[in-house]
Order: sequence, then structure tokens, then C-alpha cells
Amino acid sequence: RVVTSLTDPESSDLLDPGEAHADQVLQEEEAHDEMAIDPDEMRGDEAAMLNWEPHPQQAEAHMGSASLVVSSARRSADVLAVLVNIYGSKTLFVNEFRSMLADKLLSSAGADTEKEVRNLEMLKKRFGDSALSACEVMLTDVAESRRVSRSIRSHLGASAADGGGASATDGGGAPIDATIVSRLCWPHLSQETFELPAGVKKEMTRFEKQFAHIKAPRKLVWKPSLGLVTLDVKFADTTVTDVQCTPLQATILLRFGAQSKWTLSELSDSLGISAESAKKKMSLWLNRGFITEAARTPDAEPTYAAATSLGASDESHAAADDEDVGDTAASLAAEQLAQEMRVYEQYVIGMLTNLESLPLLRIHNMLKMFVPATGGERGYDRNEQELQRFLHLLVDDGKLEHTAGQYRLHRG
Repeated sequence: RVVTSLTDPESSDLLDPGEAHADQVLQEEEAHDEMAIDPDEMRGDEAAMLNWEPHPQQAEAHMGSASLVVSSARRSADVLAVLVNIYGSKTLFVNEFRSMLADKLLSSAGADTEKEVRNLEMLKKRFGDSALSACEVMLTDVAESRRVSRSIRSHLGASAADGGGASATDGGGAPIDATIVSRLCWPHLSQETFELPAGVKKEMTRFEKQFAHIKAPRKLVWKPSLGLVTLDVKFADTTVTDVQCTPLQATILLRFGAQSKWTLSELSDSLGISAESAKKKMSLWLNRGFITEAARTPDAEPTYAAATSLGASDESHAAADDEDVGDTAASLAAEQLAQEMRVYEQYVIGMLTNLESLPLLRIHNMLKMFVPATGGERGYDRNEQELQRFLHLLVDDGKLEHTAGQYRLHRG
């Protein structure tokens, strides 16, 4: 959220360079403040010192335009300093922006790179060109990837360009758009290995060969778990268009196009992933009714089946074990909460880096203060229970420790 606030031209005063002489006035005012002596302190009046209150903001209107410039400049500088201090350093702050930019570019089809370029130019005013040079390369990579993908699709033919020949069982003939990244400039990209459908692997090989022809001697190293897949899912009574999911979730659905029923162990073995991971990724299709739980084996292993009609619910799924349904829903809710709260992780790490240990309530209040809703963007609006669950996830991940009501960084 802090990066979003910084890059919002309508709400952020941090990106406004302000008056040319604001910095000079600010320095003079700060020097004056350091030398000024508090009259209450001179009198030794401790009660008055403890009851000190800042001047009301409205009073600044009577102090002239120079004071207004000083107030605005000081507020911008102070807020920026606090935000950078939360992350621990300017480098960590820039790295967080780089990670956020990478997630945005890789998880959305046709990301608005023009808007991101504008945001980057505004941040350069505060952090300098060299600090954000990697982000500039990332945006260049995306623009170049779109051009290369269009060229390759054009060469491979119309069937690959429009997806008309895509197979419902192995994804053969489906069009591929690749985001080709410069490894040294992008943040670390996580990789989850699984067995891709044969048709998709064939299309990727065709794409790779054509890329090697255009960009020799460069070659592609695929990260198939990243990105976005858009599907049209056909049922007997309807067709659901433009369904977006991850590549692994799309692969699971294609498995059910080739074979209508799978046990959990058979499916996970076919994909080359753990049963727990397969069940977690399949929750999207179970919740949407594309896949149903048809039965259970004698050892309580679920058997899943492809739904033939989206309008009718499977009776066996409705009669499923209540405890299992509750566990699935709870697991899904916890996964969604962790994903949505992950944006606050660096705030918490920064707080505990600087303040060593904090209780839950203090972290909650500091997040509300530092992540306000601005420019139509939703700020920190979680309750203490949700924050506590997220902090416990960080404890389970080995990032934090929780002792005597205090959270601190894990001491490895």
C-alpha cells in the first residue's frame, strides 16, 4: 500500500517536488528549531512540559506562504523518512517496489505498462535513476516480450494465433504469450515444478525454437508455474468463457478433460506434485462447481469427477463429510487471508527490525497509521484477529517468534 500511495499522482504529495526553495527554507527552519529553547523548559515547569500540544494546523494559515511551504516540505520529508525507516533502508524499500511490480506484470494479462512507466518516473524523483534502473529494464522486457510474442504467433500460423485448434484434453494448439525476463534485473521468481500437458509442451517447444531463430544465440528457460491462463470451459448446458487461473490450475482442469474421474493420489502422481498441493489448487474448481467430489475410497481418499452440467450439483458432493468440507473451507479462507495480508509483511518486518519486539495491538495500530486509505486505494482495514492469524503464519514460516505476547524477528 505504501508504494501505491507514493505512485498515486492525485493523492501523493511525496511525488510533488514543490517549490524550488522549499528544501532551503526547510533546512533553515530545522536549524532554527534545533536552537530554539522551550520557555516551559527554561522555567522548569514540568507540568506544562508534559501537557504540551502542537499548534493547531489552522494557525499555519496566518503565518504566511513561506511557513506553508515549510510545513508541506517537512511533512513530505518526514513521511518519506518514516516509510523508508519502516523498511529499514532505501534499498529494501526499492526492492519491495520491484517485487510488487514483478507480481503485477506477471499476474495480469495486458498490464498497463504506460501507467507503471509514469509511476517509475515519479519515484525516480525521490530515489534517483540508478536505484530504479532494474525496474526500468523490467518494463522494457514486458514491452519487448509483447512484440516478440506477436512476431512468433504470426510465424506459427493462424491456428496458434486465435486458439481455434486448442485441444480440450492436452491444450495442444493453444496460443502462448511469453514474458521474457532479464534474469539479473528481476527479483527471485518462485518456481513450482509439475507435469505439463503434452499439447502445451509441444506448443512451448515450437515457441522456443522460433525464439532461438529470432534471438540467437539466446534461449528460453521456462518457468511454467508463473503467469496466467485464460480458458473457455464447456458443459452440456452452458459455456463459461474467459476463466482465468494459474497454469497449474489449468493443467488440473485439462486432466479432467482427458479422464473424467481421478482419485487424489492418481491426480497428484500424474501432475508430479504432492496430494496436499493438488487438493489446494483444485479448490478453485470445487468452489465453482467445475469439479465435484464423487465418492471416497475405503481408506477415505476422495475421488473427483468432472461436472457434466454446471446447473446441477452432485449428490455425493452434497453428502460429503461435514468435517472435511469445513476443513476445506477453512483452508481456503486461510490461504486467501495469507495472500491478501502478504502485502503487510514488509511493514511488520521493518517495525520489528527497528523496534525489536512489539505486542499485537501496537503492530495493529501502527499499520493503521502507516497504511491509510488514499486515492481510492483501500488501506489497512483488518481486525486484530485477522492480523493475529497472519502473524502466526509468519511464525510458522520461521520468520517471526512469539513469546510472552511479544512478536520479534526469528533469531536463526
